[in-house]
Amino acid sequence: MTQTLKSPRRLRTLAFSLTLSMGLTVGMGAGLTGCKPSQSSTPQDTAQEGQSASKSADNNAVPHAQLPGNVIPIEYRLDMRINPDEEGMSGTVSIDVTLTEALSKIWLHGKEMSVTSAQAQIGGKTYPLSYSAVDPAEAPSGIAYLASETPLPDGKATLTLAYQTPFNLALNSAYKVTRKSEAGEDNYIVTQFEPLGAREAFPSFDESKYKVPFTLSITAPPDDFVYANTPEISTEPMEGGWIKHNFAKTRPLPTYLIAFGVGPYDVVEYAPLPATDVRKREIALRGITARGKGGEIEYSLKNTAGILEAIEGYFGIPYPYEKLDLIAAPEYAFGAMENPGAIVYREYLLLMDESSALTQRRAYASVHSHEIAHQWFGNLVTPVWWEDIWLNEAFATWMGNKGINLWKPDGNFDRNTLRASLGAMNIDTLSTTRKVREPLERSENVMDQFDGITYRKGGGVLDMFESYLGEEAFRDGVRLHMKRYADGVATGDDFFQSIADGSGDENVVSAMKSFVDQAGLPLVTAQLEANTLSLSQSRYAPLGSKTEQGQIWQIPVCAKFGYGDDIVKDCTLIKTRSGSLPTRGKADWVMPNANGAGYYRFALGTDEWTALLDNLDKLNAREILAVQDSLESAFRADKVDAAVFIAGMEAFAKLEEYDVASAAGDWLSWMHTHLPDTARGDIARLTKDMYSDRYKAIVGKDTPEGNLLAPTLAARLVNFGGDAALKDSFAQQGRAYLAGDKTAVAQNLLSRALRSAMESGDMSMAAELLKLATNGSSFEKGAAIGALASAQDADIVGMLWDTALIDEDTLTGRQATSLISALLSSDEFGEPTWEWVKSNFTQFVNSRVPDVRKGRMPGIAGSFCSLEKRDEAKQFFTYNAKVIPGYERSLAQTLESIELCAALKEAKAEQTAKALAAR
Repeated sequence: MTQTLKSPRRLRTLAFSLTLSMGLTVGMGAGLTGCKPSQSSTPQDTAQEGQSASKSADNNAVPHAQLPGNVIPIEYRLDMRINPDEEGMSGTVSIDVTLTEALSKIWLHGKEMSVTSAQAQIGGKTYPLSYSAVDPAEAPSGIAYLASETPLPDGKATLTLAYQTPFNLALNSAYKVTRKSEAGEDNYIVTQFEPLGAREAFPSFDESKYKVPFTLSITAPPDDFVYANTPEISTEPMEGGWIKHNFAKTRPLPTYLIAFGVGPYDVVEYAPLPATDVRKREIALRGITARGKGGEIEYSLKNTAGILEAIEGYFGIPYPYEKLDLIAAPEYAFGAMENPGAIVYREYLLLMDESSALTQRRAYASVHSHEIAHQWFGNLVTPVWWEDIWLNEAFATWMGNKGINLWKPDGNFDRNTLRASLGAMNIDTLSTTRKVREPLERSENVMDQFDGITYRKGGGVLDMFESYLGEEAFRDGVRLHMKRYADGVATGDDFFQSIADGSGDENVVSAMKSFVDQAGLPLVTAQLEANTLSLSQSRYAPLGSKTEQGQIWQIPVCAKFGYGDDIVKDCTLIKTRSGSLPTRGKADWVMPNANGAGYYRFALGTDEWTALLDNLDKLNAREILAVQDSLESAFRADKVDAAVFIAGMEAFAKLEEYDVASAAGDWLSWMHTHLPDTARGDIARLTKDMYSDRYKAIVGKDTPEGNLLAPTLAARLVNFGGDAALKDSFAQQGRAYLAGDKTAVAQNLLSRALRSAMESGDMSMAAELLKLATNGSSFEKGAAIGALASAQDADIVGMLWDTALIDEDTLTGRQATSLISALLSSDEFGEPTWEWVKSNFTQFVNSRVPDVRKGRMPGIAGSFCSLEKRDEAKQFFTYNAKVIPGYERSLAQTLESIELCAALKEAKAEQTAKALAAR
């Protein structure tokens, strides 16, 4: 939605300084050499290419990434016995395979399990096999092998393995979680197999390129509910009153998308999703929750049809699977997982109603749309190897946001992808940033592939090329890709070629590759000349950066020009260090990033900035966010004076769009933390000038501003504005809420109220918040954890450390990690918490941190801002490397972020303090 925005007079003062700020030097160097676009291929061809590429010259060498490719699975039959009250599960897996050569050793995946028997059947003959796991010290990702004393002949074979495996207790693989209920202690089994979890649940060839049908059977106690990807087709009574649940064969799937669960779940059978013009059949829809929570999932079920139909319409292909279960997992390490037919979510994202906070309902819509988009992109068409998982997640990010915007065009969802990509740009400014398509040489580093570069930058790149090609042309390429590779696998290059073929523009292949195959963020410098917009490119680098110049991207630059009353969008593709875009005469002004869709920052000269800032009312909110980001990037690069920067942010805070106003105050926290204490009064004055009147005007109103912006402004006025009266008011509301008055505070302001209450609270207040964190709604739990981290008493903080470390009945591992991370950012208790972390690190990580999060632990030092702390963090995490496998990139980026913070503080803190005092 575009609103008319007036240009504040104060913004005109930015023009001269912005000239200095944005005229950054164009880098020198050669561009990327584009590879020849791949030809169309069948899914089988693509998979075979991946297998051939990964085939080891020495079949005895331990495969630390892809398996050798000489054993190709065709189909799985998996029969499991699962009792959530026990410590583990058992089963038998039969895998039909093709041996491409005679073998005595078969490499596969298995982790922390015992295989009690194994054999191969080939041509009516049975070959006994022995199972061995590679030492985890050598292969921590779970590599194993089957050995035969007699070489196995090539051709078709069936491998059958009986095994036992413990339930994972760290929210990975087939994991066990205990939840208290009126019935006592309820045990649940939930699965999370992406990326490497399936190998702990059953022996397998646990790679995405091996996409084949699965048939599951699960024998479980009679009182437990059992689900899987496909509908249950029959049950059988078993010994001891147990029941065997047989599920329909799946469409071809990789191991990471297999899902099942067992436990005392509530099951809500909802009305089937009705047939549509695209899909001629109904889809069974269910909600699955922990016991006693079934009544809280109706909102999520009710709104599923609209989101799914919007996305289904875009693809023009029916939803591919037989049913759709929405599973609110009792605990979960991620936001959600797109398992076909059985999508798993954090409870916060599914359990709500019409009266829940708008932030929670919007989070549901965004994540739900993302996971539904995956049913096509990721599930129907799957990447060959993890280096292309970016396309799964980038596409789902981009398509998920498009889907909810199609569903609710008046919901202000149209800027979600842009805001996400602007956030990714801050990661991409690091010299330690990675390529979107980053080779994976060791499987234990796979979680590096799941970060803001994958989701946010990838989504921003797709947004840019859609803007360049046009929505219809880009959609035609997407639909072509889905048809080419349905039920198969494809690479990123296959996708680029599909977009080129569908849109009719072959140039996009090399252009898209230039953004995904090299790291970094382009800076486009634009200058209006006679009948031409002159363009040049370099790599953006902030203060303190070690980034080298010389890269070249093929950048689709779309610019918006003003010619009197006419506004025109024109695009070009810059393939070299410089280029140009013809204008339609003398333009009055130019916005070098039309609709904010380009994944780049821009710089302008004096005249261009003056003209652009005087015509902000001609720009939409996306474009204003891009302008705002360019001003911020100039400050980070020391190319704009602090007084100009502050004036700009203050002016943006007055604009109508709530997300623009919110982003304008993001720097208040940096000022509060890193400027000298003598600047606190000036920071408070700026905060009040920016937001006090606006907060009073919007609080309590049922509008996007009232629901979404008011909580942010309240936090800033309390934390940075020194508004004691507002803080006391919130503290009273928080205390009343904890005393049982659920109407004492609006849901969107609950977190703020509980924080204020805790800041002035005692040990009894902390105890009440811990009860809320344990027994409250999914929304209340998050608010309680944030409030606990606001404690101002050393004894309370000490109690919270102990609780986070050892009290699994009160805080989950995810809650404990969130609490400790928040305490590390505390002004008063950040340093003591860091000392506590160092003393208890191994125990905390091993007992409380989910497996998939361990490699990210260096990120908890991200609030540090000195070279001394950088060195301390480097030494500590390197020393504890064995506890946090896959930590290397997280540590490198954390250390660089600390360096950049220190450089910015040294260069700009004093200047900023003086500018604040002079306002």
